[in-house]
Amino acid sequence: MSENNVKNIGISMFPVAPPFDVAYRNEKAPYPVGPHSHNAAELYFTLTDLPDVLINDTVSAVPAGTLLILPSFCIHQLYHETGVTYERYILTIHTKWLNGVLCEGASAFSYLENSSAPVLLSPNGAQKKELLRHFNELLSFSDRTTPEAMIQFFQFLSVIRDMVNEVAPNGQPQLPVSPSQKRVNEIIAYLSEHLSENLSISDLASHFYLHPDYLARLFKSHMHVSIGHYVSLQKISAAEALLREGQTVAQVQEALGYSSYAYFFKSFQKITGISPSKYRDQYR
Repeated sequence: MSENNVKNIGISMFPVAPPFDVAYRNEKAPYPVGPHSHNAAELYFTLTDLPDVLINDTVSAVPAGTLLILPSFCIHQLYHETGVTYERYILTIHTKWLNGVLCEGASAFSYLENSSAPVLLSPNGAQKKELLRHFNELLSFSDRTTPEAMIQFFQFLSVIRDMVNEVAPNGQPQLPVSPSQKRVNEIIAYLSEHLSENLSISDLASHFYLHPDYLARLFKSHMHVSIGHYVSLQKISAAEALLREGQTVAQVQEALGYSSYAYFFKSFQKITGISPSKYRDQYR
């Protein structure tokens, strides 16, 4: 059929988007990466020790050889030191595509969706070899929309699902947390519980019996961003979740303690790149 005939019968030609992106990196970080989230799930297999990893509301050290499964919209910060070499494999999974293709079958991969329940795995030697094999096989496909690439992709997801199911009864690995990280985790938890109250550093310092300057330095030494920036990120993340649930922009603004629609609009657009109303429309 000619291109003209295709146009005449009203069929639009469009490229097929890949369901995943995969990368291997072994390089010095050119710039620090602050706390952030994605609208896609991420499998991050670190081959480098990570001293200050933030996942949702917990900071800890993560040893090399750990597989981090970060669901969509999970706030995280994995590395931050400029000029330090980090070796890792990263598989980004477009869960919206996965849900559209699998429908009810997507429940088998629910661990990719629950932003409040990231999974950390400490694979044994044989499992590490299998993970590396699957990552490298996915990297070998230049076109990730081919049937062969799709087969390999779903085989890998099945391997990960089995590993997650094996870990579930025994719980996740206990990661090392220093005394200062423990205190920062307490501050993060308190901020999350009082997200709509617009707490000042003085309020926090008073609650934790710390000097405001010391508290600010302690927080930034592990989070690598200021308390104000972190709170803004957490608020916008909470706003995204409420908008996806169907709440109106006005309801979200009020629930999160923003003083005006204009301020909420500006803050939301600065972090996400789109307006709250457009974001809500995307997930209605």
